[in-house]
This record gives sequence, C-alpha cells and structure tokens, in this order.
Amino acid sequence: MKLVVRGGLQIAVTGSPIQQVLAANPVRTVGLLGVDSPGVRAELLVAEGDRVAAGASLWRDRKRPDLHFTAPVSGTVAAIHIGEKRRLTSLSVCVDGDERRRFDIPTQPDRQRTQSLLLASGLWPSFIARPFGRIPDPGSAADAIFVTALDTHPLAADARVVLAGGAEDFARGVACLKRLTDGPVFVCQGTGEHVVQAGGQVRCVEVAGVHPAGLAGTHVNRLFPLRGRRTVWQINYQDVMAIGTLLRTGELAGERVIALAGPGIRKPRLVRVALGADLDDLVHGEMTEGAHEIVSGSLLDGHPSRFLRRHHWQVSVVPRPPAPTQTGWFARHAGRLKPPSIVATAAIERALALDLPVMPLLRALSVGDSETAARLGCCELLEEDLALVTYAAGATQDFGALLRTTLDALEPAP
Repeated sequence: MKLVVRGGLQIAVTGSPIQQVLAANPVRTVGLLGVDSPGVRAELLVAEGDRVAAGASLWRDRKRPDLHFTAPVSGTVAAIHIGEKRRLTSLSVCVDGDERRRFDIPTQPDRQRTQSLLLASGLWPSFIARPFGRIPDPGSAADAIFVTALDTHPLAADARVVLAGGAEDFARGVACLKRLTDGPVFVCQGTGEHVVQAGGQVRCVEVAGVHPAGLAGTHVNRLFPLRGRRTVWQINYQDVMAIGTLLRTGELAGERVIALAGPGIRKPRLVRVALGADLDDLVHGEMTEGAHEIVSGSLLDGHPSRFLRRHHWQVSVVPRPPAPTQTGWFARHAGRLKPPSIVATAAIERALALDLPVMPLLRALSVGDSETAARLGCCELLEEDLALVTYAAGATQDFGALLRTTLDALEPAP
C-alpha cells in the first residue's frame, strides 16, 4: 500500500545530523515529567533517596492504579517536585549501577495478559489515543493502531538507520500489537523495502511526501478517519522495538536513539540515550560558542526543557537571539526555518495537508467555537499536527495550544 501526501512544506535548517549512531556524553541524571502524562494524577511509590532498578515503578495513576510509570535506569531518586494542585511536576533519578527488574513474560499471551505486562513495565504510556491525545484506559481496545516508522521533522533521524539495529525486536513488537486490537495495525514507513512483513492485520504503508507526511495524524486522516466513535492509538517505532525487547529479555529497554542536531551543535549526529536524559549533560562541550537554547524535540513542536521528554526523538540546539523582540521561543527562532515564497493562505493550507476544511477550522479554533471545530474535524488532530500551521502563519498564534483548549472542552468528563 502506498500513500502519497500532497502538500506539506520542505523546511531547510542547518545542522542536519550524520545518519549514524555515535557515542554520546555520559548522562548523570534522568528526569520524568508530569506534563508528559496528561490526565494522570500521580500516586508516588518512591521517596527521595530510594534506590530503584530499571523498570521499577515510580508512580501510578490514582484513578487507574494498573497504569504504572517506571524508571528507565537504575539509581537513586534525587528529587521529586510537586506543583499546583499537588500534581507531579518532575521526578529525577541519579544514574548508578545496572540493576534491572525482570518481568514475567506470559507463555500463552492474550489481550489481557499482554495489557497487564505493558502496564506493569511502564510501556503502556507509549500509546497515544485519538481523539483527545490521552493515554488509553487499561482494558480498552483500539479500532486501529498506527505505528509511525518514519520521521519528516527537520533534523530528524532516519528510521531505517535506527531499525537496522533492532529489526527482530520491531517485528516481535508489531506482532504483540495485533493482540491489542481486532482492527488493522498500520505500519507507516518511508518508501522502499518493507520494515516488517505485511499480512493479516498488519498493513505496511509506504508514505511519500514532505512534512507533515511523517505524522500519525496525517496517516489517520488518509487511512482510517475518525468517524463515529472510532478510537485509534498511535505509537512510535522505537517504542514498538522496546516492546519487542521486553518480550525477548523480560527487561525494560530504557534507551532510545535520538538526533542531536541543529546549528548550535558542533557535530550533529544520532546518539543513544536514556529516556528523560539530562540535556545539560548531553550537550556539555558539544555546542558552538555563544548562548544557546536547548529544545527537547524539533524546532517545530518541541519545547525548551532540562530533560528529554517522553515523546520526543530529537534534541535541537540553536543560538539564542541577542535581543529577542517577541515572546515565546518558537517565535524567536521561526526565522531560522526558511518558508517557500507563496501566498500565506496557500502556505497554511499546504502545511496541514489533510482532507479537512483548513481555514474554517482554524477560524473556529481561534474564536473558541468548539462545536464548529468538532464538526470540521478537530477531534482527529493533536497539537503536533498544527505545529507546521503555526509556523506557516508566522508564529503569530499557537494553533496547537488553541486546539488543546478546544479538545479539553470537548472531552467527556471521566
């Protein structure tokens, strides 16, 4: 199956990474952020000073106690920060040793046993459910699952390079996903040889086009639109590899390959780091001269952060402007991304590249008309789908933030 995405924008940014996994600076601390688990009220299972093994539970959801969040590394809990309304802001672990929790792998896996394993190991939060962009409820099932095995963000890693080192674990993880849905499992990849064998529930889709061709929202819109009460889950290919590693070894794989890139990095490349890696440690001695801004994620939809966030697959480093005149880090750096010289409205419509009425939808989001926005298809989208629209509109409005406000208003109360 092939999917050619018309539209989108080709974005040129300096500092593209060498597509080879090379050594990274040692990271002394990892941190997990509460903002990466929207809708979760954390019940802490550890205290500052506790020793934890990789895979040990750090907290669970008060409302869904089967949903656990686990340590990607072994070490000592260094700090726990609680914010407003007693919500978890961050939990950091000082890396020390190589203790690993072992999980019992079911010999006769079914949907319930598979879910229990993913919940206990902390891999269940790898899934993002549409609509609304939340972690799926334990015990629920998707109508379809989308595996994103390509990345069209500027400065991104080549998925085939990363998959080359874990093809068997990836295939094992995809097979596991079939137990979580009665519907199709779409593996969306770049053009070329299939990254996994298709057949039955598994459908390999070769995707061609520029950003946002690599976003799950684009694939859902074209291949399995959210009509009626459909629910789809999306998951990144490296999280699928982690599921396969868990099934093979009984241990949690807490590392990922990311792109360390951007005009502020001396040697842009791919590196293997722990989930939640301290970005100050990661970029120490790696940056060009001058002041810099360190972004977890891409320049389109990432955020300045001390730690690598849960669903980010690159770290972008850019020189800080000497005297910013606009607020917001994205607005300050939007000029580094070179847009084509086309009419602004056309650029915005190309940026979304979806089968939706773009301008009426954006107007509804801008004025807070949630009912009209829902009728026009906003429930199919997440913030990442509108990042390129924000860029094409000159960063004068954050359409991703407007979308989140609308989705929160439309989401049924628990």
